[in-house]
Amino acid sequence: MPDHRTEPMRPHAAPGGRVDPDPAEGGGVPAMSRRRFLALAGGMGTAGLLGAALGPRAWDGLFGASPSSGGAVPDGRLVLVTLYGGNDGMNTVVPYQDPAYAPLRGPLAIDPSTVLPLGEGFGLHPSMPGFKDLWDARQLAVVEGVGFADPNFSHFASMDIWQSAVPSGSESTGWIGRWLDATPGSPLRAVGIGPTLPVVLTGDTVQGVTVPAGRLVLPGGPGEQALYAALAGSDHDDAVLLGQAAQSESELLQVHSQLGPILDRSATTDPLHLGSAGGSAADAPQGLAIAEGGGGRAGAGLLATQLSLVANLILAGASSQVYSCELGGFDTHTDQAPTQKALLGELDTAVSAFVDAMAHDPKGRGTVVVVYTEFGRRVGGNASGGSDHGWANALFVAGPPVKGGWYGQPPDLAKLSDGNAVYTTDFRSVYATVLGQVVGVDPSRFLQGSFPALSFL
Repeated sequence: MPDHRTEPMRPHAAPGGRVDPDPAEGGGVPAMSRRRFLALAGGMGTAGLLGAALGPRAWDGLFGASPSSGGAVPDGRLVLVTLYGGNDGMNTVVPYQDPAYAPLRGPLAIDPSTVLPLGEGFGLHPSMPGFKDLWDARQLAVVEGVGFADPNFSHFASMDIWQSAVPSGSESTGWIGRWLDATPGSPLRAVGIGPTLPVVLTGDTVQGVTVPAGRLVLPGGPGEQALYAALAGSDHDDAVLLGQAAQSESELLQVHSQLGPILDRSATTDPLHLGSAGGSAADAPQGLAIAEGGGGRAGAGLLATQLSLVANLILAGASSQVYSCELGGFDTHTDQAPTQKALLGELDTAVSAFVDAMAHDPKGRGTVVVVYTEFGRRVGGNASGGSDHGWANALFVAGPPVKGGWYGQPPDLAKLSDGNAVYTTDFRSVYATVLGQVVGVDPSRFLQGSFPALSFL
C-alpha cells in the first residue's frame, strides 16, 4: 500500500447518606495513645493508602481552587487510559484492504466483512462501534506508527519508557510527575484511579494522588471512627513523625468529607448512561486489573467504573487537570481473538460513553482522552492462536476538542523489521501536543527535549 500520509499531517474529512466522624461524639471511647492507635491502623487498607498518598497537603486544591498560580480553573482536562499488556494495534485499526494483511496475519486476520470502515482501506475492530461514532463525529484522531527507536519487548521496561517519556529507561519520574514538580499548585492536579500510583504521575518532590474506584470507607465502626478523628489532631509534645502522621490522617478525614460524596455518587449513579448497554458503572467490580506484565483481567465494566468516577469529579467542578485510568489483560499470546474482542468492547463502551458525557456538559467540553499501550504485536500470529510482542502501534486521541482524522504514517506491510511494523511517529510528539494544548505548558520542560506537535488539537 502506498504511503499516503506525512508526519505530522492535517486531518482529512472522515467518511461517511454520609456521616462525618466528630471528635465530640466519641463519648465512652476508652483512652488510647496515638502511638498505639497508629500501629493498629497500619492495616487500614484503601483509606490508609489514600492518606499516605496525600501526605501533608491541603485538600483545598481539589475543589474551588486553581491548580495553577493566579488563574481560574482551566477548561482543559487530560485523561490517560493505559492498556496494559500490549494491545494488538493491527487488529484494532485494521488495514483490511491491504492485500498483504490477510496472508501475513493468517488466522488472526479480521474478517473484512465485519470491519467498521474508516476509509483509505482501514477500519476499526468490529467491537468498536462507539469509536466509529466518534470518528464520524470528527472527535477521534488515529495516530499511526507510534513508538520509539530501539524497541524494548519487556512489558515493564516499555511501560516505564511510555510513562517516563525517556527511551533510555534511566528516569524514575513520569512526564506528568515532572510537571507537578516544576509548576506551583497542589499535587491533586493529577489523580490516578486505583490502588497504586502509576509512574506517569510520580514526580521527584511532588506526587499525584490515587483514589479508589469504589467508595471511600473509614476503618471500624462509629466508635473507632470517632477515636480516629480525635487522634488526628496534633499535640505540641508529639515527636516529628507522629505529628506528620496526625496531619496526614487529619487530611484523610477532609478527603472523606469532601470526596466521599462523589465516590458514593459514582457507585449509585450512571453519568455515562451505560444502563441501556446492559449495566452501569455501579455494577462493575471495584478491584483493578493487575498491571504486572500483561495484567490479569478484571470483570467487565472496570474501565467504565473508573471513567464514571472521573466524569463525576469533572462534572462536580474538581480542578484536577490530569487523570489516569487503566485496563489490563492485553498480553494476548494465546486465544487472542476472543480476549481482544471482549477487551476492545469494554474500551469502546467506556470511552465513547465518557466522551459523550463530556461533550454534553460545559465543564467537560475541554476534556481530551489519550489511549495508549506499551507496544504492538508481531504481524504474524504464533502457534497458540495469539501474537507476540511487537513494535509500532496505533494510538487514539478522543474528545470534543479533537480534530478527528488520520495522523502519522500507516504501517507498511512490505517493510517489516523482524516481523514487526516499524515506528514512524515518536510517542513524545503526542505528549508534546497535549501538554501544550490541554495542560497549557511548554512541553520541552517535561519531555527532556523538543518534539513536533501534531495537529489533532
